[in-house]
Amino acid sequence: MPAYIPPEIIDDIISAVSVDRDRYPGYYTLAKMCAHTLAMCALVCRAWLPRSRARLFEVICIRNQHSYDMLVERVVWSETMSKYLPSVNSLYLEDDSEHSLSSAARLFLIEFTGKLPGLRELYVNHLDWTHQQPCVKWPLLLSQFRTITYLRLDDCRFSSFNDVRRLLTALPLLSTLQISLLRWPMVSQELHLHTTPRSCTCWPELRTLDIYYPEAVMPRRGLETLLKWITAALGASGPTVKKLSCGFYGLPPTGLLRATAVDFVRRVGQSVTDLHVRLVDNLPLSEFLALKYLSCDLYRYQGNWGRVASVLQDVSSKMIQSITFYTYTLSRSQRVIPVLSEGNNDGNSLHFDHDSLEELDRVLSHDPFRNLQEVIFEVDAHEKDQEELLRAHARRYLPNLCERRKILRVKIYRGLEGLEVDREL
Repeated sequence: MPAYIPPEIIDDIISAVSVDRDRYPGYYTLAKMCAHTLAMCALVCRAWLPRSRARLFEVICIRNQHSYDMLVERVVWSETMSKYLPSVNSLYLEDDSEHSLSSAARLFLIEFTGKLPGLRELYVNHLDWTHQQPCVKWPLLLSQFRTITYLRLDDCRFSSFNDVRRLLTALPLLSTLQISLLRWPMVSQELHLHTTPRSCTCWPELRTLDIYYPEAVMPRRGLETLLKWITAALGASGPTVKKLSCGFYGLPPTGLLRATAVDFVRRVGQSVTDLHVRLVDNLPLSEFLALKYLSCDLYRYQGNWGRVASVLQDVSSKMIQSITFYTYTLSRSQRVIPVLSEGNNDGNSLHFDHDSLEELDRVLSHDPFRNLQEVIFEVDAHEKDQEELLRAHARRYLPNLCERRKILRVKIYRGLEGLEVDREL
């Protein structure tokens, strides 16, 4: 190794210590690993220190009161370290097992105002926002971080839906919004008082929207409240959402919630090109007029592939290029689904190796699917020796798709090992 390495090469090496969020599902865990690596780089020598620190501060993870206090004491109040705060691009607020972060999270909105000009991504997980300190109008404080374009709220508790609404509208530059498991106490007349605003565009740059709400976590009326408000917040001139992911784990076939969900789909369906849904929700696919990429999660979907085929016949877009199915094998579904559904009896849930698969082959060989470029089955298997059996099953029951070269792919995930096998049939 040469005695001297040009500083630009050192900077390039250190800059390579990064994680692509879109490529790696475990982005948060890998980000922490990168932080440790960058901290070690900063200790190598004086030449490595500046770039290492700048990269180190691109992602900050706060998990408890202690880590928050250390950040304030050693960085915010430090003349030498505070200069790195403008490097912060992503911030994680995730309460750990100590459950001590919720009060500090509100203080963050005050103590970091004006100190994070480069903040673009905010992840908030497992926080209780029902405390009344520092003030009752705390959601508006988030407007001090108007540079945020990516917001994820997961498993958070609020005092009222009013706080949720005010927090979300405080960030007009959002391009990605992910909402999952938000909870608040329901009050009488809430639907009429807080969820029927005049139609206005709260996020003119919004391109990606994810909404997930299991029934066991949130009352159906709360989901109705959220969907009705978001439908209005997307604006009267037409939404800009291109990528939509939603999962409600089984909408009722009739009633106000079903009607509200259909209204929501009609609003976003004009612009969405990339859609991920749980088929058990039975959303009207005919409303997605510009659809190009469709992903169908078959978790807890009961019946056979003939029912799936009939659902796909509702697709009206002539631009469909790709369809992906997320499913299990029979043996895997018998082990996994009862656990995920907290003991519910889902023995009839659809699985990949069901002999009705040929119904899907027939439907996908005709309009509006003649322009399909790929059909992907992502199969969660259990036994290691199932790979060839599953591929033989696909060749037998999907002959038309197999004849169209490279259109059919089967990915095999072998349980908790995370092993992926992806080969052409």
